[in-house]
Amino acid sequence: MKFSTSIALPLLASTCSAAVVKRQNGDGPQGSTDATQGDLGARPPPRFPFPILEFPIAKETVVFNETRYVQPGEVFDGQMKRYERVEGSCNEQAEGTDADAVFNLLPGSTIRNVIIGKHQSEGIHALGDAWVENVWWEDVCEDALTSKGLNTQLRVIGGGARNATDKIFQDNSLGGKYNITGFVADTFGTFYQSCGNCLNQAKRNATIQNVVAINGTRMGIISPNYGDEIRIKDAQVVDVKFMVDKEIGNNVQTVPYTVGTGPDEKYALYNLTRDRITTFNGTVLKQYVPANPYPWLGEFWPSLANKTA
Repeated sequence: MKFSTSIALPLLASTCSAAVVKRQNGDGPQGSTDATQGDLGARPPPRFPFPILEFPIAKETVVFNETRYVQPGEVFDGQMKRYERVEGSCNEQAEGTDADAVFNLLPGSTIRNVIIGKHQSEGIHALGDAWVENVWWEDVCEDALTSKGLNTQLRVIGGGARNATDKIFQDNSLGGKYNITGFVADTFGTFYQSCGNCLNQAKRNATIQNVVAINGTRMGIISPNYGDEIRIKDAQVVDVKFMVDKEIGNNVQTVPYTVGTGPDEKYALYNLTRDRITTFNGTVLKQYVPANPYPWLGEFWPSLANKTA
């Protein structure tokens, strides 16, 4: 495992290998890693690079007649096929249900090496603790990935999404944690959003690290009145209007109102200098390079053809 960078920065020494996601009681202090980072010691290291700017080119499309459920303990490896629903259509005005998703992840499941095709009403719903690895959304409709359930620990490593007119990552969990590492977002409304008007509300936590975000409205929306926390670090952004907006959330399904934007000492826990949030200039500063890459990477990423042989 190594990074293609001239400066040795210890981002994924603990993020990319893990076994079981344990329940957590809190988060690290401002600027530190969140408390879930200590759980990642035994999981095999990823076999794909991230962040990678180039979106994969699918060679095969699989069309489901209904939502595919990934079972507890199952590892669904899509081998970079494109997955769609037969009746898939984009309706940006309606909030999709679990029945509208291409995949539903049951607690303890993993999905990896998947491309979600265009015009899907919903991409992936995580109904409990899950891993989402090297998953790509070609054209996001309502949401790319939605976290649900009680205290859901959801981890995203690698992958990317583009053309998310609304949001990429939606957190509807009750007291959950979202950890996003090595993701690429190109043209989006909101990168991560904690639900501001769900019927059941609780504190939610998000950690966003080593991502590339291009042409978006905002990186995050949180509800401080429920104690939400968001951490952003080692991020490269360009043409993103706001970093984090803060709203007064509610549980009566009315539109929440914004009360502020930017970092603070309790909820929006990031600092542009301390947490190395820089302007993206076209070059990934800290890319993870696998020691044992998948031999087929060059089939879907032409730029990797000579690096995985």
